[in-house]
Amino acid sequence: MLPAVLILFFSAQPNSAAQETQRPVDAGSAITTLIAGKQNPLLTEPDFSNHAESLSDLYQANNNQLLWLGENRSETNIDQALTILGNADQDGLDPKDYDADVLKVQLQMALSIPQTAVHELAEFDTALSIALLRFTNDLHHGRVNPQKLSYPTPFGRKAAIDVAGLIKQAVDNQGLLQLPQQLQPKFKQYEQLKRVLAAYRKAPADKDYRPLIFQKSLRPGDTYPQLAELRQRLTALGALPEQEQEQDRIPSAEKTYNHELQEGVKNFQRETGLKADAIIGPETAARLNQSLAQKIMQIELAMERLRWLPDDIAGPMIIVNIPAFQLWAFNSPEDTDILNMKVIVGKALKNQAPVLFEEMKYLEFMPYWNIPKSIMDKEILPKLYNDFGYLQSQDIELVQRYASENAGSWDSIFDDIRRGRVRARQRPGKKNPLGKVKFIFPNKEDVYLHDTSTPSLFSRSRRDFSHGCVRVAEAEKLAEFVLNNQPESRWDVTAIQQAMSGSKTRRVTLKKPIPVLFFYSTTFVDHNNQIHFYRDIYEQDAALEKALGKMSGGTGNSSLLTAKTSAPG
Repeated sequence: MLPAVLILFFSAQPNSAAQETQRPVDAGSAITTLIAGKQNPLLTEPDFSNHAESLSDLYQANNNQLLWLGENRSETNIDQALTILGNADQDGLDPKDYDADVLKVQLQMALSIPQTAVHELAEFDTALSIALLRFTNDLHHGRVNPQKLSYPTPFGRKAAIDVAGLIKQAVDNQGLLQLPQQLQPKFKQYEQLKRVLAAYRKAPADKDYRPLIFQKSLRPGDTYPQLAELRQRLTALGALPEQEQEQDRIPSAEKTYNHELQEGVKNFQRETGLKADAIIGPETAARLNQSLAQKIMQIELAMERLRWLPDDIAGPMIIVNIPAFQLWAFNSPEDTDILNMKVIVGKALKNQAPVLFEEMKYLEFMPYWNIPKSIMDKEILPKLYNDFGYLQSQDIELVQRYASENAGSWDSIFDDIRRGRVRARQRPGKKNPLGKVKFIFPNKEDVYLHDTSTPSLFSRSRRDFSHGCVRVAEAEKLAEFVLNNQPESRWDVTAIQQAMSGSKTRRVTLKKPIPVLFFYSTTFVDHNNQIHFYRDIYEQDAALEKALGKMSGGTGNSSLLTAKTSAPG
């Protein structure tokens, strides 16, 4: 009897294969499994561990269903997503890092897959989502973690954003093309660099680029075998006007470095921040020989660094661009009356001025110079050994010296200096290298902005001469800017001038601290939309380029990566 019952029971069950085809398609479980595995084989870099959390948030916001390839798929959304990835180079990024071309081919195939092929559809669907998350993260935060390049904490510490929510909202509204504008840095400089980059990408490729070779400095009246190429280069760079050449005056017939070419070189030198003397020395030659590809790379590096800055930078603010040897002070990003002046920065590569982002707390008129022990040991002690009167002749005094049995002997004084039992400071006055005012924004590097007793150095085109602090060319104007931005300030020009000509040190605490940014960018677009390229004096471009090169093809695993994008809270 039992066998008959079993036969009846099994014959009453539906065919398992038929049952499987009648069940609703379960894309959710396929998506969940794929996200948990943190690998997608369709991508050049399959490991998406850095974006797994955001990917999970994105699909949970879509009820854990297919976002791009579901039954109600929108080819508009797919096309817009692929367009964004394909246009990554507009923001100085590489479309290959986001599998733009690969996904374009794969998704055409995916559109023909039946809805029952849930695992294949989940792979295609999440591949596009992962690529989009990678792009949005790189666009907003940058590809490289600046702390890995010894940048201080404020850099690369943007507030977290809900990228998954932004993508889902854009998909629902079919407005993905607006997403890059929402996530890119909000600075005018970024937009200016982006426009210049677009123009440079449209420029003819310099495949036949030939370097200009200078065996020695080229001076006015010298002969030079590449004068025709020099003329072409200056014309291409906009330093010489384009003109039709007359038959009896062809550039190839030029023999000497004439007045017209000299003026073109002067124009070029002015535009690149060099001394406009028409002499083509090593610095000018290096700038003339910079290829289009090198300039594009410099722009891309500048855009990457801008992604490391907080989005809420406003004004008033003081910015120093170290390789440009320039300072800007403004009340707001839209300010048209910007204070701009030359600066002197730390000597390369020995005494580099640090990148930093701090708040100016106070300034001191007629300051003492508290001489760092390193300078005391390396520069002042050797002079003191040879001349016991050196300290007095330089208005340097020793303070906080503890008495000992041999307090009156020079051997005791030297020993106390070497062991740090005393510190030295230089009194205010004409010999004081801080000049008449210093601007203090406490930082671990113990650097600051200050006036100088040697203003003649500002006439140099390359100005890295300091021990790390930044000397300003127009200290009085900077003091005026700082104090005019204080609530209920009574500091006018006359009061500032009196303080800078007094005999006593005077500290002025700022009720409203002013942000100070020391930045490093070898490319800058000025208020006239003129692009400037600067020498990589601290080799930081080389370091960043190397970091980006290491990440090529390895976006998912590199230790140089920025932190993963996550939702706020």
